[in-house]
Amino acid sequence: MGAMCSWVAVQGAAKAEVLGTLELAETGEEVLPGEESSEFCCCEFPGGWFVIYSEDFDWATPELTVDLSRFGPVLGCRYENKVEMTSTAWVLRDGAEVWRVHHDNTQSIYRLDVTGDPPPELAEMRERLFREQADDGGEESDTDFIADIPQELSKLVCGFRVEEGDEVFTGLQARGGRAAATTRPAQPSEAKPGFLARLFGRR
Repeated sequence: MGAMCSWVAVQGAAKAEVLGTLELAETGEEVLPGEESSEFCCCEFPGGWFVIYSEDFDWATPELTVDLSRFGPVLGCRYENKVEMTSTAWVLRDGAEVWRVHHDNTQSIYRLDVTGDPPPELAEMRERLFREQADDGGEESDTDFIADIPQELSKLVCGFRVEEGDEVFTGLQARGGRAAATTRPAQPSEAKPGFLARLFGRR
């Protein structure tokens, strides 16, 4: 089926302040991100990271993360593998973007745009996954390994990435205003799945 989702993670902020800013409220329902049982959900991770996940690819915007960065460091992520294989992660502090890593395979499966000062672990991730891509056929492969790089960075920073982990999330409901997601119509699956998506059969 594939995923079209986004999320933000804020470090060191009070959950009530973040949810109040986003005009979201907890439902008490336990949900699994990606099952589409709840438009929004949240979970607290080690290191003081509070993750808010949305089933809407367009929800996590640069403007949203700039606003949330007044509470502490913020990670923003977008991921989709239904139409195009698109994967992006970025971090802000005090309203300024520290780094951004973006991939989409519309022009080349090896495309990886990097700006700012990303974690040093990126070099190893890039070398390893570019090598796996080449070993699997490069541009002709049915799997997009490069799309995993922003997701591995997300896990490195806040502990969460899509299609992995068994953390229990709590459903959220919008109270109106900015948090309301705009659901995009379903599209036929055309993208090359990421490595973990292929491994676990979640496409």
